[in-house]
Amino acid sequence: MKTRARILFLFCLFALTGIADAQQQEVLRADTEMYGVAGSINVEILKDGKSVRIIWEPPRETGEIIVARSPSVIDVPEKCYIADSLGKFPSGIANGVNQIYDYNLRPGTYYYAVVLSHHVRKKDLKLVANRNFTTIPIVIEQTKDNSNPPTEDDKRKSLADDARVTDISVKREGKYLRVSWEPIRAGLSGETIYTVYRSAEPLSSLSLMRKAEKLAEVSHPENTFLDQDLHKSQTLYYGVSVKQGLKEVIPLIQNQSFVRQFYVYDQDKRKPPGQDDSVTRPDYSFDEMHVKDLNAATVDGGFRLDWKAPENPDENTIYSVYQAAKPLSGGLATFLGGNVRKLGEVSHPETSVMVRMKPSKSTVYFGVTVKRGDKEDFTLSQDSSYVAVAGSGEGQTAEQEANKEPTSDNGNKNSLAGNSLSDEELNRILKATYWKKDFSEAIRQLAAYEQVENPDLRGKAKFFVGLSYYNSGEYRRALQYFVQKEVKSYNPDRTEFWTKHCLAKIGGGRH
Repeated sequence: MKTRARILFLFCLFALTGIADAQQQEVLRADTEMYGVAGSINVEILKDGKSVRIIWEPPRETGEIIVARSPSVIDVPEKCYIADSLGKFPSGIANGVNQIYDYNLRPGTYYYAVVLSHHVRKKDLKLVANRNFTTIPIVIEQTKDNSNPPTEDDKRKSLADDARVTDISVKREGKYLRVSWEPIRAGLSGETIYTVYRSAEPLSSLSLMRKAEKLAEVSHPENTFLDQDLHKSQTLYYGVSVKQGLKEVIPLIQNQSFVRQFYVYDQDKRKPPGQDDSVTRPDYSFDEMHVKDLNAATVDGGFRLDWKAPENPDENTIYSVYQAAKPLSGGLATFLGGNVRKLGEVSHPETSVMVRMKPSKSTVYFGVTVKRGDKEDFTLSQDSSYVAVAGSGEGQTAEQEANKEPTSDNGNKNSLAGNSLSDEELNRILKATYWKKDFSEAIRQLAAYEQVENPDLRGKAKFFVGLSYYNSGEYRRALQYFVQKEVKSYNPDRTEFWTKHCLAKIGGGRH
């Protein structure tokens, strides 16, 4: 009897386990099918009666979302493939998009769907009613003509198409960034709203604007906002739009209504120069990463720079010499601003160089940094690691001179001189070094091209020097090349791409 009861119990247990496994498999199958499906799609008509807002829950699968529009229900893939596309947007990642606006629709009936682009491309699209496509029609009715002319008050309150803010700027306040702008002249207190946006990409098109993060809204005449949500070094773009009623004029003009800013997260964690207990890196003390008593002596045809070596120098200690039109006292941010020119490098024990240049009207600044392996410190102090040379009142301005390469001086092995080298020779060097992944040799041979007069040739060489440093894991040194003007001019898109990768590597963030 007991044996029969045990057998019956085990049979029931196996049966229940099988049912549970089958249910679990069904749940997993359904969950897998819904992995790439958006959820809770909703469309609402705006107050103007001819625009809508589409909102959805992003699918758990990452990729680019396509928002489709059609006059009939998009309930089968074939209808989705021929529907109108409102654009592609990032989904499932930081700053992903989960809502867009469809403006100025003509009278009619509209349905919408939100799908991942790679499923459209692979033709394996799954559509679920009221989850990733709508079944309730959006009806845009014909608006009645208003024969009454606008009043003076209506004209005063209407927002012009060119009502953009101007003179936008970003300044550092401690570890935060302060965004400021010049308000519009016709702004109305309490009615004109300024919206502050932040993005990792230029705010130069409608599609890029949709990716931007909305930080805050402030009312006219307020014209400033402090961004305190910054956690890593990165390139940022800030923009300010103008909104009044239902109309918003977005920023599309660089340095007027949007601006680029290089943000260095750990800049203010450093102690001021001169404190002996300051440590710039885990491996080296402050005194081991800075030269001392830098001096610039005027000689025939230029300047001779001399300095004292840092503490504990060795054969791997490299000195980099820089020239600028402004003081080099702002840390790494100064060097990333595009106004500093690297003249060259010398190895210890050499502690002097000859810089060939014409007299300058304005003050010129020279700085010397210390590099040990992949570490280079940019916290310079005046008359110690950077020095100011007063202008002579003749010749070019310091800014013009800073944008001009030093002239040739082949008689001095430490002269930071230009060279007349050809593009054919540059391609030969790249073929023999960079394309064979001999990055250290590429850096060494391309150094001569950093002084050539041709800006296109110089930009190309510096671009590949930056790539060589990046592929060698020296991301900070690579970034110093990618932010230079001639490198950006050589290939803006690729330079922007590798700049973002460098910042992601330095800040530990995602690409």
